[in-house]
Amino acid sequence: MHYHWDVSNRISPMDSFNMPVGKCPSINVVRPLGGKSSKGDKKIIDEDTYKWDGTNYVYDWAPLKRQIDTVREKAKLYQLTIDNPPWAFQRGIDFKGSKQVETYGNAWPPNDSEAWGRYLRAMLKELVETYGREEVEQWRFCIGREIGTEGHWRASQLEFFEHYRNTVNSIHAVLPTAKVGTHFLWASAKHPFGPDFVKWCKKNDVHYDFIGVSYYPFYDKEKRVDIDYVYKVDFAPIKGIPQWNRSATLEIHEFALIKSMSARGNSFVNAPEAHRESFTVMLGKMMYEHDIVDVFRWGSGEGRVAEQAFFAMKGNDYYASSKRGKPIGSGSMVDAVFSLDVPNQQYNIMIYHYNADLHAKTGEPVKIATTLPVPPSTEIQYRTARYENRGLTWSDWKMIPTTATNGLEKSSLELNFQLTPFSFQVVELQLPETATRSSSSILIENNASSDSTRSLNPIIIDVPRHVAVDVLLERPLGCEAEIIPSFLARTGP
Repeated sequence: MHYHWDVSNRISPMDSFNMPVGKCPSINVVRPLGGKSSKGDKKIIDEDTYKWDGTNYVYDWAPLKRQIDTVREKAKLYQLTIDNPPWAFQRGIDFKGSKQVETYGNAWPPNDSEAWGRYLRAMLKELVETYGREEVEQWRFCIGREIGTEGHWRASQLEFFEHYRNTVNSIHAVLPTAKVGTHFLWASAKHPFGPDFVKWCKKNDVHYDFIGVSYYPFYDKEKRVDIDYVYKVDFAPIKGIPQWNRSATLEIHEFALIKSMSARGNSFVNAPEAHRESFTVMLGKMMYEHDIVDVFRWGSGEGRVAEQAFFAMKGNDYYASSKRGKPIGSGSMVDAVFSLDVPNQQYNIMIYHYNADLHAKTGEPVKIATTLPVPPSTEIQYRTARYENRGLTWSDWKMIPTTATNGLEKSSLELNFQLTPFSFQVVELQLPETATRSSSSILIENNASSDSTRSLNPIIIDVPRHVAVDVLLERPLGCEAEIIPSFLARTGP
């Protein structure tokens, strides 16, 4: 399992930046070339890397290298965003009454595409000479940021596609193996360039290694937090179409679960902590299921409990799961992430409960039923942790015996939990050292009380208010698996 929360966005870190958690965090530098503005829409010229001196255009790499040096001193430079062109690239443009300065600075394409290409090649040669080819080749280059918004791009869709091609060709002229990509809005946004970009690149043989999207869900809007729906309308139209480059990655380059956003769209108020934590588990589930990688964060990541829980699972084998039935509470979203720490023979499970209804109070009883490759009456060691008070409260290690099932080589185990809304729990389940992985499985069920009068889910017969998540812990994701008797199982998305 890849850890998805290790990259942080930082805007023009000239002398310092908010340090993310971790020993050597990865940084994406935003607006490193210039083209920035201050309050009152005043152009900041002195931090530009391309300037007009009254007679000629001149390169000034000092501001760029200052930012790179600031990052390299404390962290890893992961990506340079080739977004705002320096202000000198506006000279000669007929704005036809439109604003020269947008929300985030210069959103206009360069006035001369050939000059832009020369500028990029000169920049990369300077960086190679300063930092060495071996290091610079490891940096990624993201062309544009949130393309589809006027604050970031004031030209047509096709003009951006051509700008992207010109930029990629210029980068690869100096660094042939450099990883390149771009960043759009989510696919259901007002101007979603992403799906058309994928198709255009396929048709015109234009390369990309990654596509980033923004995702700012309001915490109380069901269609923005229902992960299955979100993937269907916001991510699948980019990644799930036939023209998608199967060697590329889809990434989330801006994210926050938000309570509100400013009218200009350039600031927001975070959702309450409990909502953020439980939603992080749900987001991680979607990303592992659909092979989406990396959530670029804005903050430091300090105190993010669910992120830390995922970090503890880094390197595990991930197992896909299927879900059936309905939860008790209206709007409740209940599911789980399953993985196996192979060297330590430890199953790691994260169970979450989220709801877009901020007043939701109905808890969800959850049963985890396992079939393990051990004889009946084998003592299994496990412990659990509940998210509360900004941390995980762990139980002591406990022993529980398995019960008989079909045959003498396998047995079953059941664990029961109660999840309140906006919560998650972690389970660590350790097999005896003599156990094997040959045919273990896990079933997670959500059962209501027996006096329920709600209509039954057609998939589950005679079990009112029932949710089941089935996972076969026999082979890693992507391998063929057998069907476990008495419940569904699969290992593919």
